Amino acid sequence: MNSQAEHRVPIDENALREAVAGTYWRSVRVVEETGSTNADLSALAATSDCVGSVLVAEYQSAGRGRYTRHWESPPRSQVAMSVAVAADVADAQAALGWLPLLTGLAVVDGIREVSELAPVLKWPNDVLLPAPGGTTDGIGGRKVAGILAELTRGPSGTVAVIGIGINVSLTEAELPVPTAISLDLAGAEVNRQDLAAAVLTALSRRLQQWPQDLDGLRRDYRDLCVTLGHHVLVQLPLDEQLEGAAVEIDSTGRVVVEDVAGKRVPVAAGDVTHLRVTD
Repeated sequence: MNSQAEHRVPIDENALREAVAGTYWRSVRVVEETGSTNADLSALAATSDCVGSVLVAEYQSAGRGRYTRHWESPPRSQVAMSVAVAADVADAQAALGWLPLLTGLAVVDGIREVSELAPVLKWPNDVLLPAPGGTTDGIGGRKVAGILAELTRGPSGTVAVIGIGINVSLTEAELPVPTAISLDLAGAEVNRQDLAAAVLTALSRRLQQWPQDLDGLRRDYRDLCVTLGHHVLVQLPLDEQLEGAAVEIDSTGRVVVEDVAGKRVPVAAGDVTHLRVTD
């Protein structure tokens, strides 16, 4: 496996643009370095019509995750990109929650396109792979990719800026946390340009389902979601917690947790820890 920094090949902007021609994406830019691709696209969306834009960074110095978490990886070791999607929809309450979930499906689709790996999804937006040796660390795998979706408004209306970070060639020493993994460590030597093109093409297809085919997205997501069937601990906003069995993904993309009293509680946002598989 080839994971030395000097062998990390840059992404060719023109080739990537050609690879996704005819899809949802009408603009593709690759920059050597930036603070955050999500922040850059959000700023652009506030002043111009950037729907259909893709921004890829070879290195992010202030990459952002959920709940203002920050992360940093060696240059050219990830696919780190953000996309802008038109988010003015008729039933926003039902539809918008599906954007990060369908993006997770697209990341799974893209990884499968360029490798023989079989990623799964941890609600709401983590893509997991088995650890080396086939172990799953008790939660269905280690995190190979994360997604962050943010809404903003601009001249073109409501825009969803969706950030995607996929660990490609990071070594064990370079991983941000022990529960992470890279495609390289999972046994797949992947060209980042091919992976970015595959994910963007898959995301374009998934956006064709949204928002009119939420039932189809729900079926596909449930098939890949390893959170279902687990006893989970959910860290909710305002430092509240919910413990119980994850039993369903509802029509708006929320995970439904059945607590110890048998009450079913839909959760729209929260950090989920898998505790054990339920009977």
